[in-house]
Amino acid sequence: MGGNVTVDPRERATPVDDPAITEARSLRTGRLLDAKRLIRSFSYDAAIRLRGVLKDAAGRGRPRLVCPMCGVTLFLASSMCKKFYLRHRLEDGSCPAVTHSGLTEADMRAMKYRGAQESDAHLRTKELLARSLAADPGFSEVRLEATWRASEGLPGLRRPDLSARYGELRTAFEVQLSTTFLDVVLGRKRFYRAEGAALVWLLPSFDPSYRRMTTDDILFGNNSNILVVDDVTVAASIAASQLVVRVWHRQPRIEGERIIDDWIVRLVPWKELLIDVDGQTVCAFDFAATESAAISELGRLREQQRAAKEATGRAAAEAAEQELRGEIFAWALAEDRAYGLFDYYHRWAELNYDLVAYCADLLGTPSDVRVPIRMVKVIETAKAGKPVGFGYDTLVEVAHHLFHQRPELLKGFGFLLRAYGHHHLLIEQDVRGKWASKVAAHRDAMRYEPRFQMAADEQRLFDFLSEDFCRKPAAGWRDK
Repeated sequence: MGGNVTVDPRERATPVDDPAITEARSLRTGRLLDAKRLIRSFSYDAAIRLRGVLKDAAGRGRPRLVCPMCGVTLFLASSMCKKFYLRHRLEDGSCPAVTHSGLTEADMRAMKYRGAQESDAHLRTKELLARSLAADPGFSEVRLEATWRASEGLPGLRRPDLSARYGELRTAFEVQLSTTFLDVVLGRKRFYRAEGAALVWLLPSFDPSYRRMTTDDILFGNNSNILVVDDVTVAASIAASQLVVRVWHRQPRIEGERIIDDWIVRLVPWKELLIDVDGQTVCAFDFAATESAAISELGRLREQQRAAKEATGRAAAEAAEQELRGEIFAWALAEDRAYGLFDYYHRWAELNYDLVAYCADLLGTPSDVRVPIRMVKVIETAKAGKPVGFGYDTLVEVAHHLFHQRPELLKGFGFLLRAYGHHHLLIEQDVRGKWASKVAAHRDAMRYEPRFQMAADEQRLFDFLSEDFCRKPAAGWRDK
């Protein structure tokens, strides 16, 4: 096999270890690009397509990359082991970076073509193709190596291996040689695109696990499809009375967290092929569109997984928060049943430490255990609509008690009653109007005086224990 190296299309492109040209200047942005970093930014199949893009742009007089030392157009070339490097389009000895021998591509192509252009394999493939076309009445004007001159007085000519017409579509068939240079492929694409004709590259065989660079240039330039003509396809063409080719193509699919490719091979009638004259592709499978859909789907799945992970994390955090809140409530309401003050106080120290994670711990050492107990009783009273832990029978009695004994809890108590739908009980139980009178007389004091305000750490704890209901009055609340 001559030591050929075959690279998975989705692997990162690998630069040569010691490139002669270490930087390139982008003519679009003017920036200097590190050659190795540029090459590594592409997957292998994308690097193969980049080879074509750079050569095609230069052929149209609009080069993309130039050598920063001499200004000569740069192409992307590959070593025998499929490692990439930047190479001058021409070398005249004026640049210290030397990237190839004195032979031009035209010289090397001529040398190779003399020995391989009409090899037995090449002649046989053309014969098989001719027999296949003859079996299909849809093809007309089938010609072997007929000269194809540019129309409308444009210069240039080509001599495809076979040419034919399929309805209104003119087609040129070329049997790909292992020595076909990329500039030849691109030159023919430009010619037939200008002629409004389809260029069809055909191989005598294909093995996805053993691909030469010249085959990769055809494969990735044809939407990851390869067309093959062999004895089996000829027999199928004759049996079906229509041109049939063997098509190999990549088919992307999602596996876990990445996209991988399956290699699919099947016999495909000509009329089922997707022909894009402008893009000069002839395919049985639209790899690019399928890959784009797979990338979008993978992105959607990743976003879905991320959202699910975040939701799980939030649920776990909320559960932990509710568990701590529940432990504090159970501890506070068990005050009368506690055995041993030391253990009871020690338990609060543990709970207060756990509150640090929520920025709701009481500061000071030791903190007053009566503070969280009173908060829990106020919250439970507002929630139940009746006194819990207080020696009173009505909510209004609790309100009077807080006004005189714990004024810092009064405003939060009112907000909690509103949140739990029990504020009306406070009004209904104020039979003699004493509470209403007290509120009216001290409204400004309740709003602004420090005694009706909690310390910052106590307010954070009250917010945590009440799940912020103590600070979220309903619309229309008038501090009654």
